[in-house]
Amino acid sequence: MDDGIATMRPIIIDNYCSICEESYPQNMLRRCSRCGRLYCLNCTIANLDEILCLNCARKMVTPQFKPKSKYALLSIYLAKKSVYTSKITLTFSKIEEIIGDILPPSAYNSKHWWSNTRGKTPSESWMTVGWKVESIDLVNKKVTFKKENKTIIKESPTHKKTKKRSKNAFRELTRRKRKGKSKISKTKIAKALARLQNVARAKTSSLKYKGLKPKSAYQKRLYKN
Repeated sequence: MDDGIATMRPIIIDNYCSICEESYPQNMLRRCSRCGRLYCLNCTIANLDEILCLNCARKMVTPQFKPKSKYALLSIYLAKKSVYTSKITLTFSKIEEIIGDILPPSAYNSKHWWSNTRGKTPSESWMTVGWKVESIDLVNKKVTFKKENKTIIKESPTHKKTKKRSKNAFRELTRRKRKGKSKISKTKIAKALARLQNVARAKTSSLKYKGLKPKSAYQKRLYKN
């Protein structure tokens, strides 16, 4: 019986789909060209000349985020902590837990490894997110990070004076333009008055003569016998 069970086990494993966890006949299974495992027809995709399982296809469409440096995880950790605090003390073991790797021996023996210098891989991880190393304790294996304050650029008094002058000059220009627009020329006023007088004369003449309008002197001379 033991020999029979031993011979049956490889057949079950070969006909087993690891995604849907079901056993299928051999003709219903396909081997993935990436991972090399057998999958059923429902769990495979034909991509050009290769057959891919759903797991490998998902990894191709949405690849996992892999930072270029292991210390990038430390910068993410400090960026999150900057919302709540401006100073934090971490042990070397905690940093190793964050980055998921062991620190080099120079981090345990030399303070220069923790210096705030641009261009170095470890120091860039905390300086790019606005932090710097305030103190380092190699005996107790601790490091204190402090958040850098943003420098506020103060305006010089001469710069303020030039700003005030420019504002005053701009206000004078706007006032001049408004005064020019408010003025109306005398010719326009005279034309408007003449038009009003003509309208008034036309009204009086229409009210005075209700019937036929009498002939003018020119018309009388024209039609005179």
